[in-house]
Amino acid sequence: MNKRDTAISINPNVLKWAIESSGWDAKELSEKTSIDVALITKWQTHITPIKIKDLRTISKTIRRPLSIILLPEPPMEKVLTDYRKVGQNNKEKISKDTLAVIRNAKYIQSNAKDLLELRSEDVRPNIDNKTLDDDPDEVAIMERRMLGFDKMKRPPEESIDQFIQRVYLVMKDRIESLNILVMQASMPLNDARGFALVDEYPKVIMVNSKDTARPKLFTLLHEYAHILLKTDSSMCITNSENFKQTEGQNASIEKWCNTFAGAVIMPKEEFLKEFESRDGRDEPNKVIASMSTKFHTSKTATTVRILNLLDNDPRKEKYLEYYNTIASNPILKPRGGGGAKSRRNMAKECVNQNGKMYVRIVSDSKEKNLINTSDMIKYLSLKTKYFEELNSCI
Repeated sequence: MNKRDTAISINPNVLKWAIESSGWDAKELSEKTSIDVALITKWQTHITPIKIKDLRTISKTIRRPLSIILLPEPPMEKVLTDYRKVGQNNKEKISKDTLAVIRNAKYIQSNAKDLLELRSEDVRPNIDNKTLDDDPDEVAIMERRMLGFDKMKRPPEESIDQFIQRVYLVMKDRIESLNILVMQASMPLNDARGFALVDEYPKVIMVNSKDTARPKLFTLLHEYAHILLKTDSSMCITNSENFKQTEGQNASIEKWCNTFAGAVIMPKEEFLKEFESRDGRDEPNKVIASMSTKFHTSKTATTVRILNLLDNDPRKEKYLEYYNTIASNPILKPRGGGGAKSRRNMAKECVNQNGKMYVRIVSDSKEKNLINTSDMIKYLSLKTKYFEELNSCI
């Protein structure tokens, strides 16, 4: 008998958990794999022998290792707190791609923790934690100075887009220097602009690589705020609608994080001075356009900053009305260039995705013979022929 035709028995609860936690249901899986839906349903509810080839097909389709499906019991997994569009009940279901990104981020977090502890190094972030009672504008002043944001200036020869990209990369490096993993991965933009893994060490920030530099920078600072507050691990779609009349702990947390991110990029005193000089002379769309240009921010981020600062000011209504016109537009994937494709730099892609901190941890552990070549391949998902190029990227 062919080994692939060998049948084994597994825990149906584990199979059900693996399929559902990957964003699939029996019908979808059947359509994708051509395995009869009745069989899949039966395997999820009864101890029934399953052919190895069918298990491998399911494993590959749902993007979970076969070893996971063969576990004796479903593992305990903490679900990310969903801060997307706080106050709404119609949140979209998280896509299979984003669920895979979350799983991989947790995998990297676990690897980093093991390696840091193996090296007797601290896994905790080098930060002073804050609470919701702290003024996010005042905290932003201190963090802006500590991160060196206030020293970032745009020279005349640098375009605004180039400047924002440079600021984002510098802030990314400086947050990583605080012992926080910062990663990037491609997710549907309507799913999430980013998320933070805060429940375990080291802390993790994930930024959506599909985004442009402006929202990436805002997301980076927003998720950093979640880490400052020591909230639950969280998923955020955008600097959304939490300035509206929503209540509860999650709404307060999101508003604090948005205010903090906005205040780092758009300091309160300077921002209000600019706003007062323009409001009353121009309509909201012109005020927003002008201030977005001055502070190198998106119109959405600028509008939310105004709304949070106006609070009970009667002028808030007209800016809320303007916000609703731009917030109703779908989040689209940024357009890419149309030039010829260059050779992929696999080492650079590895560093961009996993972050410099994680790649350094793995690379240094290999140099100190704490792990072997096979471990390094597994930890970085990178072939050995690209290892030498890593040093030039970190």
